[in-house]
Amino acid sequence: MRSSLLSCLGVTLLLHCSVLLVYGQVKCPEKPYRVVCYFASWSNYRDGNGAFNISYIVPDHCTHLVYTFAGLNIDGGVDSLDYYNDINTNKGYQRIMALKEENPCLKVLLAIGGWNEGSEKYSLMAEQERYREAFADQSLRYLVHFGFDGLDLDWEYPTMRNGIPEDRENFVLLVQTLRRKYAPRRKLLTAAISASKQILQAGYDLPRLCEELDFVNVMTYDYADGKKASLNAPLYGDYSTTGETIDSTISYLSKSGCPMAKVTFGITTHAKTYTVTPGRLMAPGIAANGPGQPGPYTRAAGSLGYNEVCEMLKPNRTATTGPQWVVKALAQSAVKYAYREDQWMTFDGVETITTKVRYAMDKKLGGIMFWTIDTDDFQGDCHGEAYPLLMTALRTLGYAKKV
Repeated sequence: MRSSLLSCLGVTLLLHCSVLLVYGQVKCPEKPYRVVCYFASWSNYRDGNGAFNISYIVPDHCTHLVYTFAGLNIDGGVDSLDYYNDINTNKGYQRIMALKEENPCLKVLLAIGGWNEGSEKYSLMAEQERYREAFADQSLRYLVHFGFDGLDLDWEYPTMRNGIPEDRENFVLLVQTLRRKYAPRRKLLTAAISASKQILQAGYDLPRLCEELDFVNVMTYDYADGKKASLNAPLYGDYSTTGETIDSTISYLSKSGCPMAKVTFGITTHAKTYTVTPGRLMAPGIAANGPGQPGPYTRAAGSLGYNEVCEMLKPNRTATTGPQWVVKALAQSAVKYAYREDQWMTFDGVETITTKVRYAMDKKLGGIMFWTIDTDDFQGDCHGEAYPLLMTALRTLGYAKKV
């Protein structure tokens, strides 16, 4: 707390400071919107300019920073999935918590779960009261020990992927148990939830969950169809191949009884990519032969980080041989797509981010969420500023100066 106090002091005068210190406690100014930033802890293993370091994070950019991912151990408790990276050598937990020294108002949460963790062991843990109680007790000790401000539940998904129908009720019971244990210690409790209406209906009792959770981070992306080259995060439905859009998800959540102030609008910095058969018509909905080629940093077939996309699309690459990327912007759907030869991708750019953030504000949502900041153009290689997608969102919210 000493360093926070000194940062508010001039040489001889106590000047205005946006963070007030009262009785040793930090009193943070209220912000109208949350900015939740997910950080992929494994991003430091990427190659070349794609390798991301915690030191690149600007603590003032986010109101909430989420470290991903922890997992469940055989005893049903929280555990690191990479001791070398999280705790021992690279000290990821320690380094991310140190960001609070620079911004004591930043809330740092630990996310548990994720797609690779699956669903079945979370289903087993939530099935019986004694397991739920044990998880709540152990997870609280884990958060306190490492200093995290809360836990983000990313169970993908209740009732799905070898889950059971009872998961829907058991997830509520789990959240209620966690809330009861966490409240005295003032730990935050949030969840990342699907944007699919089918999954929302099957897996989440939204009114009861939203009552207990501090907020929900809605993954309003991944609407794409695996069999067709389709839009990943369309705002509206003109080009949707699945029949679902961001607007249809938000409308469903609005009618579900979940307060809109607890809904955090998800924005992805990842492109969805496909391999297609080149032809005259390359619009959304054409048949896909498979996932697109992996990028040099993320190295995942079917997906690219925005930092990989923007490098590919640099307009001044006159030295490249062969055909250039054709880029199309769909203003109403607030999404872009691009194609070259047999590669097709859908992604968000600075223009579409502006539209989506304004949509979230118009709908009076509680804030926005980025998955993930480490695949934004964090080096500033393409736009002349680091984190162009995140910074565009911050300027739209009024949290950063316009350029």
